[in-house]
Amino acid sequence: MTANKQVRAVLLAALMVFSVFAGSIAFTGTAAASATSATVSSDTVDKGPSASVEVTVDSSGNDSVHAWLDLNDDGYYNSSEPSTTESSPSGTNDILSLSIPQSVSTGDYNVSVAESASLTAGTTQQEVYDELTINTANPADFGSAIHYDDGTPKVEVAFDEDVSVVEMNVTDGETNLSQSASVSGGQVNVTLSQVYTEDLEVTYNVTDSSGNAATGTEDVTFAPVYVANNSNNTAYQGSTVAVVAGATNTDVEVEGTDDDNSYQFSGSTGENSQVFLFETEGKALDTYEFTIGGAQQAQVAVRDLGFELTVDDLNITTDDGIEGTVSANAGGRTVDVVALDDNGDEVDGTETTVTLNGQGEADFNLSSVETGEYTVEATDAFSGVTLESDTVTVSKAKDSSGDFTSSVISEQVGDVAEITVTLDGTDDAEIQIGANELGYSANVSVTDDNNDGEVVLLFNTYAPSKTSSFDVDDSDDEYTVQDISTDISGSDTLDAGDYDLEVSTGGDADNVATLVLEERSTESVSTWTAPTGADITETEDVYDAIENENLTQTDSLANGDVVVTQVTATGLEGAFDASNFDALSGTQFNLTVEQTNPGPNRDAKVLGINSSSATIIADGANDTYFIVYDLDDISASRTDYYDNTSTLYEVEDDDAFNATFTVLEDGDLAEDDESASDEFEVVEPELELDQDEFAVSNAAEQSISGTATVAPGTELTIRVKSDGDTQPRFLKTASVYVQADGTFSSAFDFSEQNVNDTFEVTVSVDSGTAADATADGIVGEAMETTTAAETTTTEESTETTTTEASTEESTETATATEEPTEEATEETTESSTPGFGVVVALVALVAAALLAVRRDN
Repeated sequence: MTANKQVRAVLLAALMVFSVFAGSIAFTGTAAASATSATVSSDTVDKGPSASVEVTVDSSGNDSVHAWLDLNDDGYYNSSEPSTTESSPSGTNDILSLSIPQSVSTGDYNVSVAESASLTAGTTQQEVYDELTINTANPADFGSAIHYDDGTPKVEVAFDEDVSVVEMNVTDGETNLSQSASVSGGQVNVTLSQVYTEDLEVTYNVTDSSGNAATGTEDVTFAPVYVANNSNNTAYQGSTVAVVAGATNTDVEVEGTDDDNSYQFSGSTGENSQVFLFETEGKALDTYEFTIGGAQQAQVAVRDLGFELTVDDLNITTDDGIEGTVSANAGGRTVDVVALDDNGDEVDGTETTVTLNGQGEADFNLSSVETGEYTVEATDAFSGVTLESDTVTVSKAKDSSGDFTSSVISEQVGDVAEITVTLDGTDDAEIQIGANELGYSANVSVTDDNNDGEVVLLFNTYAPSKTSSFDVDDSDDEYTVQDISTDISGSDTLDAGDYDLEVSTGGDADNVATLVLEERSTESVSTWTAPTGADITETEDVYDAIENENLTQTDSLANGDVVVTQVTATGLEGAFDASNFDALSGTQFNLTVEQTNPGPNRDAKVLGINSSSATIIADGANDTYFIVYDLDDISASRTDYYDNTSTLYEVEDDDAFNATFTVLEDGDLAEDDESASDEFEVVEPELELDQDEFAVSNAAEQSISGTATVAPGTELTIRVKSDGDTQPRFLKTASVYVQADGTFSSAFDFSEQNVNDTFEVTVSVDSGTAADATADGIVGEAMETTTAAETTTTEESTETTTTEASTEESTETATATEEPTEEATEETTESSTPGFGVVVALVALVAAALLAVRRDN
């Protein structure tokens, strides 16, 4: 190589080295842009699911801005360190949100920032915030809950830090009263629909800025009096005043205004609260001034409510209630009164509320309590002013005892036994039924809450293993089934036999008795009928209808009338008490109404008897059950048992039926089938008048009568209407009822009608399908009876005269015929009485003849 070539080679190498050095200088110059003035939103942060801090940075605005938590305090970014990036910085006051993972340990850390194209491991911090403290997780603490009314009833709930509300309810212990809620930092205002004087609670679920959850239920303080913004108000001594500032954490000063009142206090609304509570209990009666935040003024005049509580008797027994009086200087106020035990706890069942009358007074009577020492607490509901009485000492009343009204209580297996106990000196008793050696025992507690001195315990022997088989006859009384011990299965009834009864009021048995359960039986089936449309739905309706002869026993009834099938059987009461007719049919018993005269080559009709087609009336106390149905409303099938999916038929005239009630051996009430039955025939509903033509006299009380096949008690209308050329025209009506023997009749007044007037009689049913019956009629002359004058004879003879009258049915004219009959002894001498002659004698003979004819007819 020549010298020139060597020089060029050296120069070229130097140029390459210089180029590399220059490029390196250029790159370093680009990275020199830096982030400055790093600040963090808070010096401390609590750990939590959403813990973070805001980092404020100034930059050149050319590259991305980065912030990270320098966990190892080395001044460089490590990939394991929490970081955040702003890709489009503005250059001034760029805010980056830096999340703090829960895995980061508590302690002090630097927050580093840098500006560069990207954040990679080894990036050097350009600015640092020294230093950020990370604390352990610390959910928000509850501060206070205050209920007051500033025009909008509300509850202010304060926490010690900012919160977000997940759930917040104000309740009276049962019902959520919250209408809406607003959140401002750590202050939550819950609006209510009204002011509530009773005790309230607030149940909350909130999270702090780090996402830590706080839950709980706290009592609410009620402040009935409110002042703010230079307002004035009056408060009764003992009540609480809500002094409301315009902002949270506000200083409040209060002092009395009277010269002799030296009261002075400096306080604060508290953190995240605008309410300062001023308790007037124990304060002098005076006007108090409030300085709120150094500027606002408010005044409250504290007055005496004059609230007093007296108890009539401080020494009572367990038989007595606690009685007394509350009073105040204002009427119409609501006062809550309750007994407190010797621990200061409210005694359940003694709470009562009274309202003061116009004189500001009210009496109270708390229920009796057990032996011990008690006080009475009275609270003025609105002001919250509370009084407590002197001690009331309650001693045991005379020795208590219980007894049975009968030493032997008899009932049939399956029925409901009534076990009546009387109580003396107590309202509570324990009743034991049976014993372990009998394979059944039950213990039931009873309470005489209506204070009549007795309790009737009802015991359903059909389902003795169920607690639901016990009840009390009076709903005011109470019972509790303590235990049932039995060897029988859950669906079995008790066996017949004698079961011991014991009643105790103090642990040991006071008295004993015996429950005798006899074998049940199926006695009879009877058929009754009632008029069409009869309203028979309850036991009382049945017996009233029988008494009024509107329900009569029969073996023949008119189609369309109401049928009542009466079943007399013991041991069914419990089954009907525990279940219903449809559920028991086919499982415990069957009621079958089957045709007995179906005719040749036809299956018998079977009536569809169920709760849809019939009314079931159970009179278990009398072992009687009524199944009521209307023949017009019931259908039949020609099958072994009624089947509504097959062809259905109506009940027709002349159908005959056999009603059979069977207690089934496959059920729980009988070992073998037990049956009873009754037969009845369905006839055509008919009305018939007794005569084809009625001949009546033109007089009052003329009878129109007839017979009917419809049910006794059926209402009929009889119409008597003139016909032909009768003048003047007339119409007479009467309502009558079919009697128990199937007859009906009514008397009409024809005294205004003329002889030979003709008329038509029509009788019809008011409800039903029986066709009308008609007959003709004619008016005849009224018959009179005249007594002949006595005659005197020498032989003391007697003369008898008879007058007879008859009516020709073939003509329209009624003709009276005299048939005198005269009897006289021999040598009779007739003398006449002055004023009477032959004409009078003839009239008398005619009258006698007419009378005789009438009697013969």
